[in-house]
Amino acid sequence: MKKKLYTELNRVTEFFAVQNCHINNEYKVIINILEEEGRLTAPLGEKVNKTLFAIRIIRAGNVRVFMYTEKKRMFMEFMGILRKPEKFPKKNLI
Repeated sequence: MKKKLYTELNRVTEFFAVQNCHINNEYKVIINILEEEGRLTAPLGEKVNKTLFAIRIIRAGNVRVFMYTEKKRMFMEFMGILRKPEKFPKKNLI
């Protein structure tokens, strides 16, 4: 039995439509965990502030999907971003 209902907004669906299959597969696994357990723990998820949470897709890519809880029973997802890796400054190389 699912503890939470997860709703994906159109812009998030469009975001994942252009991502590779590895990112999409990891995302689906994380969403299943979220719905079954009702929450995510690190490293799959993180609390940004009191009402804002982030799904962390880190094995297949560096993707964050931001969401919030509505009515204590549902997660609404509103934005996905592909994080670019930080480059190590060449001046720090020895």
